[in-house]
Amino acid sequence: MALKFHESPFHVTHDAVTASKMAMKMDLSIMIMSLIKEKGWTQKEAAEKLGINQSRVSELKNAKIELFTLDAMFDMLDTLGFRATMSMPGLDQASIAITKNEANA
Repeated sequence: MALKFHESPFHVTHDAVTASKMAMKMDLSIMIMSLIKEKGWTQKEAAEKLGINQSRVSELKNAKIELFTLDAMFDMLDTLGFRATMSMPGLDQASIAITKNEANA
């Protein structure tokens, strides 16, 4: 039997559209939690800075990504000094880049 490779672990158990969104949420949650760790914040401090409840930081830390919208995660990145921009060179291709906001550098 040949090995079957998947784009992400989520693609094994979910349809392609759902799996792609879940993979993006997982990547965003890792980025957000890494930034919080880098800043040395406790969950309580992170919650205060991000304007959310401490329980939401805990859910993010514990990878409960299904509880978050992409909008909410991008809002957290905005608060942490990052901006998401989308470029669309054509109708059949688009990409999203997340970069540090130079005004906050």
